[in-house]
Amino acid sequence: MKSIGYVILTSGAVGCSLLAAGGCSSGQATDPQSGSSDQVQNALNQMSPFPSVIGKLACLHAVRQCVDGACSSEEQALLTAPPFSSQAGQAIKALQQCAVSSCSNACMSAVDGGAGGATGADGSVWAGGASSDAGIAGGGATSTGGAAGAAGASAGGWTAAGGSTAAGGSTAAGGSTAAGGSGGAAPSIGGAGGVCTTGGSWGAGGAAPAGGSAGATTGGATATGGATATGGATATGGATATGGSTSAGGSTGTGGSGTAGVDLTGTWISEVNAPGSISAPVVNTVPANIDIVLRLAVTQTASATTGTLQICRLNPVTTPANALVVTFSPAVLATLQTTFTAPAFTAAVGQPVPVPASTILSGVNSSGTQVDSDLDGNPGVTIPSNVGGLIMVNAYVGLTIRTSLNATLTNPTTISGTASFSSNGTVFGSSNPSLLPSGNINVAPSSSAIPFTARKLTGNVPCSTVLTMF
Repeated sequence: MKSIGYVILTSGAVGCSLLAAGGCSSGQATDPQSGSSDQVQNALNQMSPFPSVIGKLACLHAVRQCVDGACSSEEQALLTAPPFSSQAGQAIKALQQCAVSSCSNACMSAVDGGAGGATGADGSVWAGGASSDAGIAGGGATSTGGAAGAAGASAGGWTAAGGSTAAGGSTAAGGSTAAGGSGGAAPSIGGAGGVCTTGGSWGAGGAAPAGGSAGATTGGATATGGATATGGATATGGATATGGSTSAGGSTGTGGSGTAGVDLTGTWISEVNAPGSISAPVVNTVPANIDIVLRLAVTQTASATTGTLQICRLNPVTTPANALVVTFSPAVLATLQTTFTAPAFTAAVGQPVPVPASTILSGVNSSGTQVDSDLDGNPGVTIPSNVGGLIMVNAYVGLTIRTSLNATLTNPTTISGTASFSSNGTVFGSSNPSLLPSGNINVAPSSSAIPFTARKLTGNVPCSTVLTMF
């Protein structure tokens, strides 16, 4: 365990002993800078000892330097207070409190104090040979027959751990000491052994100080030839520094793999307007403007893309407007839908959206047989029609509507492209058989590539809501 001395902040002769957990005696209080007394030093002299791992005078200098820097306002208050006044007493107390809070550890690290003291007669630093006041041993004292390690004095200076060498033992190049060095882990200040133990021999440890040929190099490797003394653990930091291994995040971060693409799940809605024509019995073929509102409810999973295509509004307006007016009732519109399934794909902005071509059958099956899809008791689906604004007739029709979309995802909520559409109807009868016994009704845009833009709504939105948006 590292020993710590305590230094009373009076500056006298150096001849104090730094004992573990002990106090340090002193002579008369004199300023370490000028040798004359001053009010600041007198205030510091009244304080309890400070812990120290360096020489006494070095500690006094370190504390005074710290106080001069950290407590300058308290010093000024003391120097300007009338002597022996209450203000002076308060200023002394404030200065001492500042010294304790800011400078109590000023002597706990080595300082650069010069070349160090002469070697004592018996090989220990303190016995017979005083070290320099800054606490730097002169290269480390060697016992009889022991050669001192090269550059044994560290910068700022503490003798290497194991500085007293066993009789006849030669010290490794700046390095760890042969058996006989007293044990102990090297402290982290200026090399091992930074505090003195009782009896004057230097503290435990086998690592050379900074500047020597290191007995334990940074990272903990022992110097050539230097066997580590008993207890000579590698100095703090000898092990690989934290972070030597791969830091957190060395693996690929979240999202390092490929993108999941755009989720198309929702309801895509669009209104398409296109010129075209309508053909029917009685009126033959007349020009018409075709207005269609579509909803495409999509569910996208990892295995497939499924959806429902529904026509929410189909309104062909002839020219003239009263030439033929056909009405697709809500009951019929509810039948104008179909489902589809497509292979799974990854949707990306700027890339095609593969919507398969769809066929809607209403009032008829795939073999052409009529089906009462609107459940009104008549064959096919019933489409009320007004001819020339004069004749009203209900046509019973089977409808086959074909759609295809050539679409691109322009942003995560918009699809644009072109659409093709056609509607063919077979008349199975009417409410006025003499006027309309049978025939065909066809609605056809003039272009097979009608521009469209669809926007995405969240969830499965029904036609009743979609129609309020157009």
